[in-house]
Amino acid sequence: MILLAMHLWLAATPAPVLNQVDELWANRSAANYTAHAQMVVEKLKPHAKDFEAAWRLARAYCWLSERKPYFKDGKYKSRLGQLAMRHAKLAIKLRPKRVEGHYYHAWAVGQWSLGISIPKALWKGAEGQLRTSMKNAERLNRTYDYYGVLRMWGRFYHSLPWPKYDGVKALKYLIDANRRTPRNLRGYFYLAEAQIGEKQHKKACVTVAKGLAAKANPAEEPDWKVWRRDLSKLKAAGCKQTLESL
Repeated sequence: MILLAMHLWLAATPAPVLNQVDELWANRSAANYTAHAQMVVEKLKPHAKDFEAAWRLARAYCWLSERKPYFKDGKYKSRLGQLAMRHAKLAIKLRPKRVEGHYYHAWAVGQWSLGISIPKALWKGAEGQLRTSMKNAERLNRTYDYYGVLRMWGRFYHSLPWPKYDGVKALKYLIDANRRTPRNLRGYFYLAEAQIGEKQHKKACVTVAKGLAAKANPAEEPDWKVWRRDLSKLKAAGCKQTLESL
């Protein structure tokens, strides 16, 4: 135990590095979040075996994987998703009772799945991994990342192909998330796409309008302009098609 404690202490990421990383993260925006995420990765790589670095690396790779839509650059998304999964798994191993590793592992599996195609990912066992990580994240701290796990569950059920697709459950989770975080534009976008998936086009237009009118909270969602842009694309299409179809 003493040797293990010494090892963890020696591997710990210096506080100044974590402070720099967290400041970069808090100040990311639609214009710079890719550059900021890349700087986060470079600063944390030397400390990758430490829990505090591992989950932050998983988060950064998840965000980098969202830089391009999966239907335009699947290889990029799947590769970064794999990197995020690796760091998240280490975070889970180091601190299994902390929410961060489970939460970003779920996000990472989702990004990897989108990159290689959801049917192929399901064949490789992604569904079980996602369910386990989301359940653990929800059990440990469902409020983490502004109820992010609720949006994950909603997106999960919306994205599954038939016969696993479940629009009713997707709407249940996303409506709940939207009620709890009414200034989160990602949440409005996910809910609108789920409504489109259920042919609820009028409701989707209402959701899009509410999202575009919402006063975003930069502290909660520094990249809110990305989601406002995507909501605008849904509006321009009459709320009849998801972003992938446009």
